[in-house]
Amino acid sequence: AGLRRRTPLALPTLVQAANAPDLDVVAMVTTDVWMYWRRGWTHGPIAMAVLPLVLTGLVVAWDRQVRRRRRPDLPPVRPGATLALALLGTLSHPLLDYMNSFGIRLLMPFSDRWFYGHAPN
Repeated sequence: AGLRRRTPLALPTLVQAANAPDLDVVAMVTTDVWMYWRRGWTHGPIAMAVLPLVLTGLVVAWDRQVRRRRRPDLPPVRPGATLALALLGTLSHPLLDYMNSFGIRLLMPFSDRWFYGHAPN
């Protein structure tokens, strides 16, 4: 798709961003009521604003501390392009979760209402 021309590490950024909201699966091993946490806070508007920023910071730090130290001749990641890709990937996740029968709590923590797309299988 030519994303590498925008910024190095574009594909890893998109993949990680698209999966970042599912970090709530940690609740599955920490509590018996993990379904209470599933598709909630990490899929809401606050997380949709914070997760891309955190991921961009991690990618830029990885680039500076690991990737470019190993290969100084490589071009650095562009934080602006990386943030745009992280935002795009992160926002795609709730959209896809919405389209199944399990649904998503899209407005968490402001409302715990579930939204369902009920897309056919």
